[in-house]
Amino acid sequence: MKKAKSHNTAHVHFSDSPALSPMIEDDPTDAALEASSPSSAFGRTGAASAGGVTSNLSRKKATLPQPTKKLVIKLNKAKPMLPANFEENTWATLKSAISAIFLKQPNPCDLEKLYQAVNDLCLHKMGGSLYQRIEKACESYISASLQSLVGQSEDLVVFLSLVQKRWQDFCDQMLMIRGIALYLDRTYVKQTSNVRSLWDMGLQLFHKHLSLASEVERKTVFGLLKMIESERLGEAVDRTLLNHLLKMFTALGIYPESFEKPFLEGTTEFYAAEGVKYMQQADVPDYLKHVEMRLQEENERCLIYLDASTRKPLVATAERQLLVRHVTAILDKVAVGFMILMDGKRIEDLQRMYLLFSRVDALESLRQSLNQYIRITGQSIVMDEEKDRDMVSSLLEFKANLDRIWEESFSKNEAFSNTIKDAFEHLINIRQADPANEDLVDGIFISALSPACQHLVRKEEWRGIDQAIGQRGLHQCVSHGSLEE
Repeated sequence: MKKAKSHNTAHVHFSDSPALSPMIEDDPTDAALEASSPSSAFGRTGAASAGGVTSNLSRKKATLPQPTKKLVIKLNKAKPMLPANFEENTWATLKSAISAIFLKQPNPCDLEKLYQAVNDLCLHKMGGSLYQRIEKACESYISASLQSLVGQSEDLVVFLSLVQKRWQDFCDQMLMIRGIALYLDRTYVKQTSNVRSLWDMGLQLFHKHLSLASEVERKTVFGLLKMIESERLGEAVDRTLLNHLLKMFTALGIYPESFEKPFLEGTTEFYAAEGVKYMQQADVPDYLKHVEMRLQEENERCLIYLDASTRKPLVATAERQLLVRHVTAILDKVAVGFMILMDGKRIEDLQRMYLLFSRVDALESLRQSLNQYIRITGQSIVMDEEKDRDMVSSLLEFKANLDRIWEESFSKNEAFSNTIKDAFEHLINIRQADPANEDLVDGIFISALSPACQHLVRKEEWRGIDQAIGQRGLHQCVSHGSLEE
């Protein structure tokens, strides 16, 4: 009967190891028989003789011990296999959790188990498939959420509140999904080019379906513009709602084109109409106060709910419609109104005018108005012969008022300072141009000087000073209140 063959295959490996000397143990019985044998004596003698020869021969033929082969047996272990439906079953667990998040239902699975499910799929090179499945699931719910806004409330504020609620829900849901699939974000997404993070993927989907629901986007923009217009007209509005929705536009990357462009166009129309209306109804000081208030309001909007990038074009638009377009009209009114402001020493109103004109590069027009005012007012002082004895004191008082306005209202602008000096030189030249008035001017001039200057002027050599020096002295007197020695 043949032995059955074994089906287990053994792998045999031989490894070198030091040789062991063979050991042969003598049987005790054999030893006893050998001792009792008659030939044992001879055998021992012969053996001794033969053993010596053999020993000599062995020593000559001796070689180093050779290594023996070591037997090693290894059994092949089979690689563990994934369950047949591992990917589908794991995704089913995650899909159920994602659905619960979007439907605002209790999560049927422990979070730790969900984290481990994502980790397992990524470790087995299934991250790409998982990413696509998550994207598809999110898109389905985001699309349905935005489509549900179509045909909603006609009340714009109510509608905007619904949009804001959808946006807030979306943000909360995507944060939860990203938290569960954080390992996917840190491995597959990070290691794969041209793949958005889960958060950015969600934003792209929200943007896509907001654009597809064109009625929702159009109505949202229209509602935002109407709320801001209402606020400009003095109504109270929900600034927090405006802030949240405009941040949504910024996060989606559609703020400049979808909101800012129509917003600036609406701002242009609003302030163009308002500028014309107020210029017809208000005097210059009141109009400038209104302009100043409007510019402050627009700056405040940028701080509270508009994106910071809007501030510069927004303020420039308001300045252009309220100031630049009306500079000529303002200065025409200033021909009368400016004199009233100057004569009344309206420091604050003049300062406001200066600051607003400086914003739109209109200071040169204001400087020319100042020059015209000094010449007209100063000439009425210089040429009034009935008040000759009060002329210099009146001019000095006039100059002191101008200096105060120049310092407090015109920010010590050097060009304005030069304008004041040039205008006074013109006034002095007008009065001294008539030789009949020379003695009168000299007398009035001397009376306005400090005692030290009067002593200098009364010296005999004063009469020999030429006309140019006399004019310079009077100008110094009027400009500084004393004569330079």
